[in-house]
Amino acid sequence: MKKLMMSAILLTSFSASAVDINLSVTCGDIGGTTTTGNCKALTDQINDELDENLPDADIGDYGTGMANANGFAYKGLGSDYSDNFDYIMIRGAAGAAVDGDIDDPENADGIAVGASITVGLNLDLLPVDKIGPIDLEKMDLFVSFMSYDIDEDDKDLNIKGELSSFGVMARYQIVDGKDFIGGHMFEWGGVFLHTGFQRSSWNVDLKSDFDDQEVDAGGGVTGTFQDAFAKFGVESTTTTIPVEVSTYLRAGYIFTFYGGAGFDLVSGTTDVDLSAGGSIDGDSTTYSATMDASEDATGDADATNFRGFFGTQFNIPFVRVYAQVNKGFGNDLLGVNAGVKILW
Repeated sequence: MKKLMMSAILLTSFSASAVDINLSVTCGDIGGTTTTGNCKALTDQINDELDENLPDADIGDYGTGMANANGFAYKGLGSDYSDNFDYIMIRGAAGAAVDGDIDDPENADGIAVGASITVGLNLDLLPVDKIGPIDLEKMDLFVSFMSYDIDEDDKDLNIKGELSSFGVMARYQIVDGKDFIGGHMFEWGGVFLHTGFQRSSWNVDLKSDFDDQEVDAGGGVTGTFQDAFAKFGVESTTTTIPVEVSTYLRAGYIFTFYGGAGFDLVSGTTDVDLSAGGSIDGDSTTYSATMDASEDATGDADATNFRGFFGTQFNIPFVRVYAQVNKGFGNDLLGVNAGVKILW
């Protein structure tokens, strides 16, 4: 049988939470009762199929996990950690995050994706050199944004919704870098302090319809799902105020390695709801069963988060390609992002 519930709520590696399925059975002429014989065998097989295809996370945990992952998916998309530019930087990037075991995403508490276009300006473009003790040549301002509508059909799966994000970040070079070998052959970028805010939102509805999915209890005892469906909805908004410190090392002109650490103040809420229904008819019998499920929950993101990050970048004139990994300290948050940027 197809993964009836899981397939209905997949968006890339998006997975939902465990739900209780209510099963109402009429044995008919299949033989036995719900506790004996063929009727029990087929009913047990239906329950096993449903249980096997549901993850282990509680729906309440999933609300919190989704809120955590939603904000974490954007870490690394709002500022820059691997270049020191003179005028402007433009970057397109995408990220993903999981709150849970990356090797078992179907049972994670939350999974999210994010994307943004980021424009950075060096404030030396202003007509003043300093504002108080702040040297504007050492300060960059970044604005990131994205709004993307989803309306996709993939066989029996329909996905509709909107993903959006907006952020403003400032970066200041608190320790000057050093060029050990000219021409960016071996260069330390210095130390940077980053802060600002990032806000991201999900509003996604997923629905899947399934017909003719067979359940086989062995010995010729079979049934077929009829008019089975699953619906999943998520509304998640997360705002973070990050404070980060980073540094980078450029070698051989074309390679840059960077890393740092950050602390986040987080405010976010996720509402999730899931429903399912359908019937199972016995093949060549009058066995019948109906199933239904309806659950919802609200979860708040953890208020604070410590994390580390590292990345690599490939440099060619004016163009950069990078990939970054983010890892939460003391929790199960893991994120990745990658992108392409141009700068002058």
